[in-house]
Amino acid sequence: MSQAVGHIFGARVEGVITAHQGVSDHLEKILRLHCRTIKPGQPIIIEGDKTNTVLCVLSGWLSLSKSLPDGESQIVDLALQGEIIETGGPVSSVTVEAVSQASVALVPVAAWDAIKLQRPDLDRISKAIRAASRSRMAERMLRLGRGRAAMRMAYALLELNVRLEALGQAREGKFHIPMNQRILGDFVGLSSVHVCRTLGRLVSDGIIRVAGQMDIEILDFDALSEIAGIELISLQREIILHGDDMTPVQPCAAFA
Repeated sequence: MSQAVGHIFGARVEGVITAHQGVSDHLEKILRLHCRTIKPGQPIIIEGDKTNTVLCVLSGWLSLSKSLPDGESQIVDLALQGEIIETGGPVSSVTVEAVSQASVALVPVAAWDAIKLQRPDLDRISKAIRAASRSRMAERMLRLGRGRAAMRMAYALLELNVRLEALGQAREGKFHIPMNQRILGDFVGLSSVHVCRTLGRLVSDGIIRVAGQMDIEILDFDALSEIAGIELISLQREIILHGDDMTPVQPCAAFA
């Protein structure tokens, strides 16, 4: 597998795909052909639009959001490097937008389906990624509906740390969130004012440290997980561990 093809799936499945070189070369050509650089805040797909593309996130962060008629929106998920977004129908149920500068391959559905016929492992990878997405969305939905501000924020920080550490973009609880407080609020269901207050409380309690433009350091995983109402290793297995044909991600260093 070429480095470029491996890069799309990130650290999750590196070294797992063992297809014939010719097929890998074809996949790489498709990704290169349809790769686009997306600026922060730029929408890729608008909710309700007709769509016939599969989005492969090569780098950067994308948000998937739903909007009310009055313009209020809720981010229902974040797609990071290695995610594959299949809208699931001819009309998109979400708006997909770049949170940070991102490289995204917008592959026509017909081309993607043709590749999957040659590469059944891609279909398994796609299904595993969708399963992980459903798991983390279910956890967030529970907290959005029943949890207080601190629980919502604590869960979001732990989820992002787990996902970023699996990609090699977080270490020992230190990571960067390329979002301002308004966007983070759209993710956790809080106003920017409440985001500021909630982060401030976690900082004053010595649980996290926030520096610069949303550089996060988790200082007390036990306290943060208690606030979030989760068990860390179980969370990691639910939102990171993939299917039988994929290599399990090793437990995060902070959890060992």
